[in-house]
Amino acid sequence: MKETEKIEIMHFSQEGYVEDGKNVYEAGKKMTALADKVADEGYDAVFLMGVGGTWDELMQLEYLMNKFGDRDLEVYLIHAAEWNVMGHKRMTEKSVVLTASESGTTPEVLEAVKKMKEKGIRVYAMTKPEGPIGQAVGAENCVKMASDHGNGGCEMGYYLADCFGLRLLNRRG
Repeated sequence: MKETEKIEIMHFSQEGYVEDGKNVYEAGKKMTALADKVADEGYDAVFLMGVGGTWDELMQLEYLMNKFGDRDLEVYLIHAAEWNVMGHKRMTEKSVVLTASESGTTPEVLEAVKKMKEKGIRVYAMTKPEGPIGQAVGAENCVKMASDHGNGGCEMGYYLADCFGLRLLNRRG
């Protein structure tokens, strides 16, 4: 077939996209290991916390975990700013929180993480370990999240969160 026109996706690098895929696959292994740790330690509820785009990205995971989880699994999508004002009556020291921040400085998330840690709640983050949120949760509880948008992709946050949440489902049987 004769090529009559060439279509390009703006700001897309195929080589960079493939390299990002390799990197996110390795980061996914770390998320799975964190989920295994949580499953081994036990938990009473899973809280997926974000603001803006992060909140939107975590919404699909909340749906999947509630749809395919067993009757006793409690999964909640919470907005960090709302939690800072109202808290959540089902959150306990046995709960686990997953959050994300590409910048590592999202103010609402940082405030919530600090409060949660003071209450003894386990928090895991997809963020830069050296950033304020990463420091608040501890580097051992972080998986570095590079920019989702560098090579035209936006799948990294979804993939990493799914590695965590779907592994928890898998471990429940």
